[in-house]
Amino acid sequence: MKMGVVGISIGALSLGLAAGSASAFPGPDVILRDIQSVSNHGAVGGIYGYSIGSHTCNIGTGNLHWTNNGSPGLAMNAYRLSGGRLVQIGLSNAKTACCAGAQTSAICAPTCNGVGGSQLGVGCLDVYSSGWNAGQGRLAPRSAINAWTGAFTGYSQTSGNAIYRRIQVPTAEIGTANFPTALYFVEGVYVGDDDAPNGNRNNNASYRRVTVGAGNAMTLTGTVAHTQPAILAWRANGGGAGIVDTSVVDGIVDVPSEGRFHTAYKVTNLGGGQYRYDFAVYNLSSDRSGGSLSIPVPAGVAVTNIGFSAPLYHSGEVFSNTVWTSQRTANAVVWNSPEPFATNANSNALRWGTMYNFWFEANQAPTAANATLGLFKPHTPQSVTFPAQGPSAPPCDPDVNCDGAINGFDIQATEEAVNGDLSNFCQSSADLNGDGAENGFDIETEEQRVNGAPC
Repeated sequence: MKMGVVGISIGALSLGLAAGSASAFPGPDVILRDIQSVSNHGAVGGIYGYSIGSHTCNIGTGNLHWTNNGSPGLAMNAYRLSGGRLVQIGLSNAKTACCAGAQTSAICAPTCNGVGGSQLGVGCLDVYSSGWNAGQGRLAPRSAINAWTGAFTGYSQTSGNAIYRRIQVPTAEIGTANFPTALYFVEGVYVGDDDAPNGNRNNNASYRRVTVGAGNAMTLTGTVAHTQPAILAWRANGGGAGIVDTSVVDGIVDVPSEGRFHTAYKVTNLGGGQYRYDFAVYNLSSDRSGGSLSIPVPAGVAVTNIGFSAPLYHSGEVFSNTVWTSQRTANAVVWNSPEPFATNANSNALRWGTMYNFWFEANQAPTAANATLGLFKPHTPQSVTFPAQGPSAPPCDPDVNCDGAINGFDIQATEEAVNGDLSNFCQSSADLNGDGAENGFDIETEEQRVNGAPC
């Protein structure tokens, strides 16, 4: 982690880097210091196209490569916060470089060494407008960039319609008509071919709030949260613009010898004994990518409304948009990429600069749990864990009719409950084996418990 000014609060980790502070590692260090404009390029086929302007700093100790049609690459994203959940609603290809300016600005450092052109000098500022960053011939597919190594490969410098390669947001995902109280955010995240190898890859994302007006035009508001990915906007604005939602818990998980993911979760009491469990995972710099997520859920917990959300790749990107599968297993809720890496290297995975959402509802209150994030590409280890919350285990009481005795009447009450008659059944669900269904297997489970089998 690159250190500048770091603030830690209970249940959240914020990564604020002060202008002029040193990087954690020597060498070039690119950051998106400000988002200074947003362009709305209109809609095509029910999808709006956007781009953001960039104030870019090199806060490192060495000059930064600024390669024509190459490094650094700036991926651009859009997010919506509504209904207690932050989701990514759009993404772009990555804007590649042209030629660096060499401006001196206090937002980067007290001094700039004056190097520009094919390099961005130490302490220097480079400025590009949202219109220039929308140039389609310079927008490279994310698949052409490795966020861990910083390697860039060639790409086709083609152009298309008004939304081609730009941040694409479906009309149904934006606007006051559909989301009257929503907050919106835009984000940029850099990859540099000399920034990453020098260990300076993990402060490359910044976000800023926007308002959405007529024609779904975005207008910048407030100040940039620089060196912070937009997943942190969930907690920072979950109670309203600038109002912290303390029920959102942020975290960081680093893959050994590889990249970084940011995580966040929130548990909402829906009333009536029901709870909604929301999880978000953002891939900042992992090329191995996310391939699965598992949340512990004990047997006997009734799970409903399992959900998944991911932004859509487009404009010829090779990555699939097939949604992840989900299932309730004996002791967890698990989401998986639709195909493993060995079968399809371009299957839908949680790739760099992207956030995915996962959720479900359950009839048990939360307790501490370790979530498991599985990696898509082969790696050692193949998974990492991070602190979260999941449903607590239900009380294991075979006296399902609550008459104070454990006998055949409990088996009968279970059979009646499975068939829809709950008049003699006092537990919250007849799904006694926790497989997500109420059927003869639950009657069998109750028979075993009545006869002394442990839960």
